[in-house]
Amino acid sequence: MKTDRPPMTGDMPRSLEAEAAVIGAVLLDNDALSRVSDLAPSMFYAPFHADAFRTIQSMAAAGQAFDVISTFDAMRAEGRATDSDLARLNDLAQYVPSSTTIRRHATVVAERYRQRDLMRAGQQIVEIASSAGTSAEQIDAAQMLLAKLAMVKAKRDPQHINESLADYLALLSELSEGKNPAIRTGIEGLDKLLNGGLRRGEMMVIGARPKNGKTALALALARNMARDYSVLFLSQEMPVSQLMHRHTAAAGSFDLGRILRADPSDSDMWQAVTDAAQSLGELHLTHDDQSSLTLLDIRRKALQVKRRHGLDVLFVDFLQLMAGAGEENRNRELDVIVNGIKALALDLQIGVVVLSQMSRKADEHYGRPTMSHLRDSGAIEAAADQIALLFTDWAHPSSKREPAFQGFSELEIVAHRNGPQGLVPLHFNGARQQITDWDGAVPARSAMPKPASRGMPL
Repeated sequence: MKTDRPPMTGDMPRSLEAEAAVIGAVLLDNDALSRVSDLAPSMFYAPFHADAFRTIQSMAAAGQAFDVISTFDAMRAEGRATDSDLARLNDLAQYVPSSTTIRRHATVVAERYRQRDLMRAGQQIVEIASSAGTSAEQIDAAQMLLAKLAMVKAKRDPQHINESLADYLALLSELSEGKNPAIRTGIEGLDKLLNGGLRRGEMMVIGARPKNGKTALALALARNMARDYSVLFLSQEMPVSQLMHRHTAAAGSFDLGRILRADPSDSDMWQAVTDAAQSLGELHLTHDDQSSLTLLDIRRKALQVKRRHGLDVLFVDFLQLMAGAGEENRNRELDVIVNGIKALALDLQIGVVVLSQMSRKADEHYGRPTMSHLRDSGAIEAAADQIALLFTDWAHPSSKREPAFQGFSELEIVAHRNGPQGLVPLHFNGARQQITDWDGAVPARSAMPKPASRGMPL
């Protein structure tokens, strides 16, 4: 009989009685299997119980009925049972008189499994501490083990429309009372298009060419959200010190260049830094500046912050700098990455903002970029709930630097799964690293000059 289960020892948490009760219940009532859909064969401690449950799941997936005889035949055909195991399976079928208590028994099975996993993780942490490497590397590996244990993926059961309707009406009632579940971005035009702000479980992608204010916009959104929510900002391009320079310039409404010089005689600068520090210190904002992040890195860091401070919004700057997971090509890797980040948003019930590069073709086109200019747009479009493209006129190589467009940026929502597309006019003060709503009429571009005629003069 084949099994991948470890040998049983007397000190491991388990409930053989609960395991037997679950298997006995589903053998008596096949429909009871649907009530324990969150159980996996690996959760059973006894190898025979795990093999029996694995076979039962396979038969159910194939649309086959299962009882003692048919299950035993299938197990024997798979090499999971011998002739003497028929009696053992029959004993399990006699173990429980009713399937009504199966959920209670399944909960016990799952709980003992998680306790065993925790004990195994503890043993691995001891081994890690005894292995080669720095203490920082060992702690990082230990935290990753615990982070994996902390992730218990929630499963949902199908919901009848009457239940959905009751939940929906309750949601409408809360909205009417001003209890909007959206996380406001602090940019009024953006919040309007997002129907109040970013929602938990959603992923918004912001794309732009360099120098257009992509990071400045992300930091502004992070500060705005961090007033009332816990925010984690993962930077792969800038160290935390550079992020703090930009935060300080924005929060203190002061020139970034003078802050970078840190002239001891510049009293105005030091006063602005003092004011900014007081304002920034009140934010629920956490930074990290590791390069070449993997999906596991992001999940580990998000879980760590969630345990310490709670977590509502995650920023990733930026997508194309992330390390892949050994896929056959980079496009496939990025597909896995964006879908993994979206899954993380759903698992942790947080909002996620991901920054993305745009191709150089956007510089060949004067005006707002399009979806085709977004790198790896196919993978991003499929996973993102919103895609926003940022364009700053004066940053474009072909800009005519018209005075009306000085400080003018445009954030266009080009894809929105649950709302409208549209344009958000912004004011970008590069010297102070501030991005706010545009105050006033939107400037209009003058007509592009027509090429000179090559015909003969009249």
